[in-house]
Amino acid sequence: MSSTNQESLGRTPPQDQPIKQLIQWGDHLSVGHPGIDAQHKEIYEFGAEIYESWRDGVRVGELRIAADRLWELLRAHFLYEERLLAGVGYADLKQHVAEHRSMLKELQGMREHFETLSDDDDSPGGSVLSPNWSVMQFILGFSLGHVMTSDMNYRQSLMAGGKATRPTAGGA
Repeated sequence: MSSTNQESLGRTPPQDQPIKQLIQWGDHLSVGHPGIDAQHKEIYEFGAEIYESWRDGVRVGELRIAADRLWELLRAHFLYEERLLAGVGYADLKQHVAEHRSMLKELQGMREHFETLSDDDDSPGGSVLSPNWSVMQFILGFSLGHVMTSDMNYRQSLMAGGKATRPTAGGA
């Protein structure tokens, strides 16, 4: 349905809505560990910022900075999560780690692509042709795909291992 048809029916096209109206953060995304849950939420919140910059059109130089920050957030989070899962003897840890490495490799490819673009280029606001689109899609894949599937698979193992309520020492 075209956006004109949606607007005539009183609906706002999804790309014109804040991501927090499209995807709500809440307990349904909790893995039951305060440290991991806090990191997931931080990544989601940063993803929402990226989404808003995509809607508004962002300069590639700013996008490059955002992708670098996302890289650091994810790298630290994955290391933290992997240590916890190793500590409880999570049976599918090898597969989970491989998924993390694949995600980091995908993000690294985006970062390398952004290096080839001029800092002053604008990304067309809300366009699937903008470089920001790939980062936004990556974040949606992380929050909806990885957290809601792969991370939920270890929830019981983590809770059974007695790590679910232990406070974190500074997190990662």
